[in-house]
Amino acid sequence: MKTALSVLFLFFVFGCKKPDVLPPEIVVITPQQNQTFSSGQTVTIKTTVTDNVGLHMVHVIAIDNNGGHWVHSEDHVDGKSFQVNKTFVTNPDNTYTITIEATDHDDNTAFKEITVSSN
Repeated sequence: MKTALSVLFLFFVFGCKKPDVLPPEIVVITPQQNQTFSSGQTVTIKTTVTDNVGLHMVHVIAIDNNGGHWVHSEDHVDGKSFQVNKTFVTNPDNTYTITIEATDHDDNTAFKEITVSSN
C-alpha cells in the first residue's frame, strides 16, 4: 500500500508539467515603424520569432490603405525559433500595415504591428 501511494505521489509531483503561459516573442528587424519608402522600392519584412517551449504558427500579413493584400503567409513551425523574411514592392502614396502574429503550442499568442508608407 505504501509503495502504491509513493508511486502515485511521484507521478503527481514529477508527471504533471506546468502549463506554458508565456507568449512567443517577436523582434522586428526591418522595417522600422513609420518608415517611408519610395514608390517601387522593395520592403523587406525581417523578424525573429522565439518561444520558450515551442512555436506552432507564424502569420504575416501586409495590407495597404485600400485593403489590398501584399503579403499573406502562414508558416506552421515546429521549433523554438523562426526567421521571417518576406518582401513586397510599394506603389505610390500608400500606407501599409504589417502584422506579425505568433502562436505557441499552448495557444499563447503575440502580435506586432508596424505601419510604413510610400511616396
